[in-house]
Amino acid sequence: MTANGRLRTAAVVTAWIAVLLALSLWSVRKDPPTVAEQRDIGQAVPELRRATGALIAAADDERWVLRLGELRIEDCSITPVRSGRAASRDLTVIVPEGDARTALEAVAAGLPPGYHAAVTAVRGGTRLSFYADAGEFIAIDAAALSADQIVTVRVDSGCRPSGGTADVADPPAGPVPAALTATLTALGADAAVTPRTRAVACPDGGTAATFVADAGSHDAEDGPVGVPDGTVPVWADAGGWAYRMGSASVVVTAQGGRLQVSVTTTCGQ
Repeated sequence: MTANGRLRTAAVVTAWIAVLLALSLWSVRKDPPTVAEQRDIGQAVPELRRATGALIAAADDERWVLRLGELRIEDCSITPVRSGRAASRDLTVIVPEGDARTALEAVAAGLPPGYHAAVTAVRGGTRLSFYADAGEFIAIDAAALSADQIVTVRVDSGCRPSGGTADVADPPAGPVPAALTATLTALGADAAVTPRTRAVACPDGGTAATFVADAGSHDAEDGPVGVPDGTVPVWADAGGWAYRMGSASVVVTAQGGRLQVSVTTTCGQ
């Protein structure tokens, strides 16, 4: 083949590759989803909310303390050349020392049977892994040591196409719980402050919510303050403390010498 022939062949091949790439990009943008993994982030968020409601209902137990995290929407990569968005939300479960496995197993048992939730323990039971499939490609997972007192359980959509509108507004959280007012008053903070809220709908109706407020400066190393008489904190160290006040979960954390209070009401309240 002559030099000119090789150049013509190379040009044809290059043009054909360009056509295929253009068709591929057009298909990604225009074709309707053909598999569940292609459902966009706008479709994923309601399913993530449903799974979070089921999770917090399953985790409610007077033996430990709960705190609902914020809904996060973050950029991610579906492929090296295709970006997307991922939704996730954490539920923090604070347990007495040595109860991490018991708590995760109770959560697994409390989730709907269709989630097929399970806890796996390895390395002599010292490393715990939790996983559940909430359907619609929503995963619930956690990893912890058996000695951990603060266990984070995450609900995750995985990386989805960014099309559609993701509604990030939580449902109304309801009235401010008395436990928040009482805790802020005991800490010498303004009990009339309007708290920040995080909320999800419960499977059987109602709402579970976490109310968050700043409580001013305090040295957490001085020990828990405002804990009701006769109540033993579930967790307490230099980073803060947590306890149950009736059916409400109270968490006080210290950051930079300042305290933050969160009170969580669950589906049974």
